Amino acid sequence: MKKIKLILKVGLVVVLSTSIFFNVKNQFLTLKEAKIKNQELQDKIEKLKIDKQKLVKQIEYATSSAFISQQTHDKLALGTENDVWLILSTGKEIDLRPEINENKEIPKYKQWWNLFTR
Repeated sequence: MKKIKLILKVGLVVVLSTSIFFNVKNQFLTLKEAKIKNQELQDKIEKLKIDKQKLVKQIEYATSSAFISQQTHDKLALGTENDVWLILSTGKEIDLRPEINENKEIPKYKQWWNLFTR
């Protein structure tokens, strides 16, 4: 009878020890996985914060008057009264010498001729 009690006690201790060992092991693995997931989520949160800051800056710029006037110029080709429009050449050579305004005197007979023939 004493042997049976001893075997039952040892068996109970072994079963409880094994059960405790596997429970602790499972908890350790669960905690390790949770730490990895938490780190991944923290990284994702940091990336989202950076994206949020970029979006806030874009929203601020998009609502600014500079952006609105730029879009007005680009999309609608509208300007303000202080705008200076440049007329760009189409590939022709540009003469950069200043023009000289001379009054040429047209002879009288050419004036009469132009007056009656035109």
